[in-house]
Amino acid sequence: MITKTYKELLFWQSAKQVSLLIVALIKKFPNERVYWIIGDQVLRSSFSVGANIAEGFGKFKGNEYQRFITIALGSANETDYWLELVKDICPPLAREIDTAIAKNSETIKMLTATLKSLRNN
Repeated sequence: MITKTYKELLFWQSAKQVSLLIVALIKKFPNERVYWIIGDQVLRSSFSVGANIAEGFGKFKGNEYQRFITIALGSANETDYWLELVKDICPPLAREIDTAIAKNSETIKMLTATLKSLRNN
């Protein structure tokens, strides 16, 4: 089966779920400056994952696709960093943060496997 749209890609679907989990999480952050800053950063990095997958899909041929998947993987790892940080400073949200971390880890694994496959071809 040929993938016709990036929306069919499991790693894009997973990245989108991570972003949605983070949006819901940020709505529960305390109203303090440090949380605004971290909230902005984790939103940007998580949104970047799905956006780079989508953009890369439009350039499916050649090394461009691999480059965008590499950028998406970097953003997914950045997202993991921000989630780990906020988990340490906001223990009451640890369960919800762990859910987002677990889903993000799935995304990272899929992106890593995709990159390996692209590099081997």
